[in-house]
Amino acid sequence: MEKIDLKGFLKRIFSGFFEKKIVWLLITSGIALTMYGIFPDVWRILAIQLLNAFYNLSLNETPEKISWGLRLFLTATGAALIVSGLWFYFKTRENIKLKKLLQIAHSSIESVEYSKFDVDLDNYEVEQYRIAQGEELKTLSKVNLSHALREQGKIKEKILQRADGRDNVEASYWGLAHIPLTFLMGYQIADKLSTSFFEWNQNSLSWNRVKDNNTEYPELLVSRQLNQSFEDVEDVVIKIGITYQVEDVTLNGLGLEGRDSYYLHLPSPTRNAIVSVRQLNEYQAVFRKTMDEINQYYPSLKRVHVFYSGQPSLAYRLGSCLSPRMDKEILVYNYHSTSEPKYNWSINMKKEWNEVAIHVTGETI
Repeated sequence: MEKIDLKGFLKRIFSGFFEKKIVWLLITSGIALTMYGIFPDVWRILAIQLLNAFYNLSLNETPEKISWGLRLFLTATGAALIVSGLWFYFKTRENIKLKKLLQIAHSSIESVEYSKFDVDLDNYEVEQYRIAQGEELKTLSKVNLSHALREQGKIKEKILQRADGRDNVEASYWGLAHIPLTFLMGYQIADKLSTSFFEWNQNSLSWNRVKDNNTEYPELLVSRQLNQSFEDVEDVVIKIGITYQVEDVTLNGLGLEGRDSYYLHLPSPTRNAIVSVRQLNEYQAVFRKTMDEINQYYPSLKRVHVFYSGQPSLAYRLGSCLSPRMDKEILVYNYHSTSEPKYNWSINMKKEWNEVAIHVTGETI
């Protein structure tokens, strides 16, 4: 079970809360005193009428004379409170910021804007790191894929350098990129940064944060098709069906027919299935447990072939739990419905000191 950072959670909830309350109290009190000092009779009569109406009283509404000295004092005091509230707001505005938020704006499928989202990020200083690979991937070739990977690698290095040795930095992944590229980003950043996730909402055309809540979600099931003698197996298939089912027929043409396969899937795959951070954690744990099972079961294993249908946030998280020490070579495939084979290119998961291998099986993305 993942350790809960209660201190960090409470800090996120209450940071800036009391400062905002103090500002609100100073300004509203100042406005009330100032208005009473300028229009004392109006406020007194209004208050008496409200008391008489709600409590059936018969208080006298005849105005009482208030000295000019008292009115000036109330007005000056109110103005001072308003000024103090504004001063306190601007004085504490920078101090209440929690962290630097490194926004990883990753797109290769289509161009999107990142200005519309569903949460308040005022408590963060947002630094955007944009990885735009759409132009490179308009035409499929090893040259274009290599260029896209180099550009992604450069931005990844900037992110890691920015976060190195700093405990006030958080990453946030806003992904609408091809699945192999998303897996690779998660794999290379891994646990070096605490990362939140935003998913693109096609209906509202905005980014929705994957929230830390208790929303119910379906169990991730594991089905196994073990057809081979385990001693001789060198290649194993992992299919992951979150948004859509991953059918065996879509793997035709890759030379993987009859291989032992593990199918991680929802009972009824659906769009927008990821609803909470807790769900991401649990599904990642199921995937990691499956990888451990494969590593232990096949003594001659050389490669694991991953076919994924799901949201970018989970693809990133699954990539982040892969290990260069424990796992064999991991190849992640890209799906395109009109290509033959359907999975028309793949890359293997490599850290920054190794070159990523590109394998093109089709002609179009």
